Amino acid sequence: MSYKFLEPFKLANGVEIKNRVVFPPTTLRSSFATGVVTDDEVNYYKMRAGGPGLVIVEMAYVSMAGKTYVGQIGADVDEKIPGLKKIADAIKNRGSVPVLQLSFGGRIAQTAAVLHDDVIGPSDVPGHQPGMATPRPMTDAEIRQSIADFGEATRRAIAAGFAGVELHGANMYAMQQFFSEHANQRTDEWGGDLTARMQYGLAVLDAVVAARTAYADDQFIIGYRQSPEEPTTPGIRFDQSLAMAQEIIKRPISYFHISLKDAFQTPFMNKEDQEPLYAKYKAILGNIPLIVAGLLRTPEQVEALVQAGVDGAAIGRELIVDPNWVQKVTNQDEKGIRYAISTSDFDMLGIPEPLRFWLLTRFKKGLVVSTDEQFDPQVPLAYYRG
Repeated sequence: MSYKFLEPFKLANGVEIKNRVVFPPTTLRSSFATGVVTDDEVNYYKMRAGGPGLVIVEMAYVSMAGKTYVGQIGADVDEKIPGLKKIADAIKNRGSVPVLQLSFGGRIAQTAAVLHDDVIGPSDVPGHQPGMATPRPMTDAEIRQSIADFGEATRRAIAAGFAGVELHGANMYAMQQFFSEHANQRTDEWGGDLTARMQYGLAVLDAVVAARTAYADDQFIIGYRQSPEEPTTPGIRFDQSLAMAQEIIKRPISYFHISLKDAFQTPFMNKEDQEPLYAKYKAILGNIPLIVAGLLRTPEQVEALVQAGVDGAAIGRELIVDPNWVQKVTNQDEKGIRYAISTSDFDMLGIPEPLRFWLLTRFKKGLVVSTDEQFDPQVPLAYYRG
């Protein structure tokens, strides 16, 4: 069968991507404590590059203040560049385009990951999940420094040989927090009405564009990732996100990426609205390509999304389960696609131990495990090697 998603497409800055399959950021939690890249991480990306046209490497923190979790990759100092280069080179050598996602954790950071347990955010409002720390409101100077840090991290990504960066304005990280009426209750220039709450994300984007101008050219990719809604009241609604997207695309971004629980979902905070969220974004993005992530598994699902007008289909869990998913489709070997993961195959699939824990717990939704064996957090992870 001939699939449109195997055809190339161009980003807004003219860079051609060989197909429409995107490997989105997957959180490995496998760096050294210093944020330096490990061989496990390099091997993981090497195994999964080659098939997808675009590989977006998991979020790297732009400063120690912005670190989110233990085992996160760092892009905060120049000493991290050689390790980052190992990942970029591994992806490029397999024929995919490498992009590094940049983030600042904010209020959802683990206390163990940040200096002196100093969790910071827009305001002193804890995150959605139970048991999260109450953040210290960031000072104006800290906000401005974090914005500058995104620009410096972009410079490091360029030096490491990445083809671009993606700004993590989704999944409740700081760029989303500043946009959220739930997380951001500031009364200075960084908070207030919808326009004011946009300012942080736009300032970060402007700093990244400035870094590209200074250290690269317009072939360097800049992507922006966004979550359209939040489950809280008050909280982000999709019409607010669309308004921000319209401001974002006034800047020279290369693609827009939305993070969904289901790629085909309609607004979950407005059950009466049955128009898919991807369609709402396509209606306003113009020539900016749209990438959509959300539990895509089969070639039929990916093709349906692309035929509906989405430019890139982001496949995360499925490319963890089967790193050769794209190659099998290309070779008309769809019967050989692996849809279930076995704990016996973790080593063969190059899955680092911290990711094994998350695959069997928090990220198990949308993942088929081939055994009924239940994960026991008290059992050493080595047991789950099979």
